[in-house]
Amino acid sequence: MPANKNALIRYKTIDRCLRNRYRLWTIDDLTEACSDALYEMEGITKGVSVRTVQGDLQIMRSDKLGYNAPIEVFDKIYYRYADSNYSINEMPLTDEDCRLLKQAVEMLDDDGKATLDEMRDVLSLVRERLAALLNYG
Repeated sequence: MPANKNALIRYKTIDRCLRNRYRLWTIDDLTEACSDALYEMEGITKGVSVRTVQGDLQIMRSDKLGYNAPIEVFDKIYYRYADSNYSINEMPLTDEDCRLLKQAVEMLDDDGKATLDEMRDVLSLVRERLAALLNYG
């Protein structure tokens, strides 16, 4: 789950940029787009550093948030998705996601046999996965 709302705004902005195949995106272009988005959405005038955007790209490439984004660099300067159909907003459910959802449904359908702590734990995990999958939260 993104650490905060600003990170989520940056991830969504980077995603939107990398899906746009009609423009070549450098790290400076992505940084500017993120700074502009934060100003428009949150009124933040400080801007974003190149280092922050580089970190965002690494997180998006990793499994840390479940994105595993196929971000590639071509011509040693431009960024894009290797899969032109990829988007962080259209991630399929994993087997683990399905297991968690099934467990939550079973607890809710259990006529009150599950303890409140058990339900909180499962619902917390479901909430975290939904936040990552749906950018909810």
